[in-house]
Amino acid sequence: MHRRPVLTMTVSLAVVVVMVLATFIFDKQPKLGLDLQGGVSVNLQPVKDGKVDNKVSSASLDQSVEIIRRRVDALGVAEPEVSRQGNTILVQLPGAKDQKEVLAVVGSTARLEFRPVLSAVGQIPKGADRKKAEAQIKKLRAELKIPEGVTAAQILADEQAKTPATPTNPDGTPGTTTPDSPKGPFNQWGVDISSKSFADLYTTENQLNTQVTPIEDAKDDQEATFADEDGAVYRLGPVAVDGRAVKTASAGLSQTGEWQVNPVFRKGKDNIDKFNEIAGKCYSNAPECPDLGGGKGQLAIVLDGEILSAPTINTPSFSPDQISISGSFNQESAERLAVSLRYGSLPIQLKPQQAETVSPTLGKGALEAGIICGLIGLVLVLTYLMVYYRLLGLVTAIGTLMLGGMLWTVMSTLNATVTLAGVVGIVVSIGTSLDSNIIYFEVLKEDVINGMPFRTAADKSFNNAWSTILASDFASLIGAGVLYWLAIGPVRGFAFYLGAVTILDLLIVYFVLRPAVYWIAHSEWGHNPRLFGIPVSYGDDRDPDSGVGRRSKASRSAERLSTERSSVDSPPAGEGDSVDVASASGAKGGDA
Repeated sequence: MHRRPVLTMTVSLAVVVVMVLATFIFDKQPKLGLDLQGGVSVNLQPVKDGKVDNKVSSASLDQSVEIIRRRVDALGVAEPEVSRQGNTILVQLPGAKDQKEVLAVVGSTARLEFRPVLSAVGQIPKGADRKKAEAQIKKLRAELKIPEGVTAAQILADEQAKTPATPTNPDGTPGTTTPDSPKGPFNQWGVDISSKSFADLYTTENQLNTQVTPIEDAKDDQEATFADEDGAVYRLGPVAVDGRAVKTASAGLSQTGEWQVNPVFRKGKDNIDKFNEIAGKCYSNAPECPDLGGGKGQLAIVLDGEILSAPTINTPSFSPDQISISGSFNQESAERLAVSLRYGSLPIQLKPQQAETVSPTLGKGALEAGIICGLIGLVLVLTYLMVYYRLLGLVTAIGTLMLGGMLWTVMSTLNATVTLAGVVGIVVSIGTSLDSNIIYFEVLKEDVINGMPFRTAADKSFNNAWSTILASDFASLIGAGVLYWLAIGPVRGFAFYLGAVTILDLLIVYFVLRPAVYWIAHSEWGHNPRLFGIPVSYGDDRDPDSGVGRRSKASRSAERLSTERSSVDSPPAGEGDSVDVASASGAKGGDA
């Protein structure tokens, strides 16, 4: 890597830029949690005979969580959070405004029902089809010159009320009209109801205005009108048997290789016997379950007011474990129906113990305050680092910016929830990331002070610092992992962001910080270590390649002290020299 630092930095920067741009192109962004966006929070506890029941099995609570999660989806809440806290089920609905509606949905026991199909009412257009139908209605109304606020149904009713009675003969048979007989249209708006345009308008308006029975108004002993997920609306008879009769259900492949669902009913008169009773009526096309064109009657499977399936009954009676539901299933739809049959009704009774509405104003203020505090702290720290480490501090600022881009991409891709605790986790983790930079820079300065050439230290010091950085970040990861595993709710958000930023920090340090420092050290700036926050006395006159140059203050002080001690312990220079010379002369003279 250190051989091609520019290439490494360029590739790293390009990857981060592409990742960030992709999140904006595909309109990906994290979502705000309950404490930031506002919404409704409800705590549900199992009860029995009006008292809290602490002996509920864990399996029953888990089943209830899955059922409630499916129910709150009908509220149109983006990413609801349904979780367990011991024997309590916590339901958090960001963006929800009507607390009464939430309590009505999550506080009541869900019911799975089997109802005979009496007739097909029509089709409720959805999505693009609905927009197309609305555009068609607007065009037809303009063509027929129908005033605003007047419906096709009103026009038809007015026409029928004002149409003259047809003359009859004395024997009661219809008479004949004469040329003088009045001709329509007779409605007050003068619309020709016999035209094709009016017929199309009437049909399309009826489709859009088709009403289904609200769940709270549906009675077991009365008819109800429900729709399936595709918008097909059916009029259904009274409940023939409810979901408590189903023991279990599974999805699998039939002998022909098609997906099917196999429910297993409980034995007894209130279970399989009731099912066989309505099955026999559907098989024989009785008035309670007539043939709608498929040869036999249909029995609708309804969960919370939505028709999951409406299979045709092809056998007059069944054994409890020999029922199969086939149709246009794929693996996903078959498994979804099996889960609904298996867990359709709540296995326990739940009662709201606490419900509160969180104001979005408070959440907005908390988010703004958290962001402002984080930015102020980040700017102050980066300013200090750039003053203290100079060019190295600038590298840290660039790395922190790239870290922010990577974190945003991860949050957006995972559609992560941002809570106030998560914001705190991000701020704390950024501090951990800056610690990694400081560790590297301090090791670099220490190596230079100890005599290592600056350019050599730029790479070798990283190897010494890397093990310390790994140990520090690994400790943070352990803490984040344990906290995420043991905690619940917003605290898990704190742990998630702490762990995510710690991992991203390792990538930034290795693929951005290391090559950037190596490249700068080997550039023209590397000849002046003062630009890196290294004191003048330790690097200003030193050759950055050889390390030869001015010695450190400590080295010069030690040498000066050694010289002074030698001067004190030795005799004066003159005496020493004369004695030594005399001795030499005497020796020579003697020899002479």
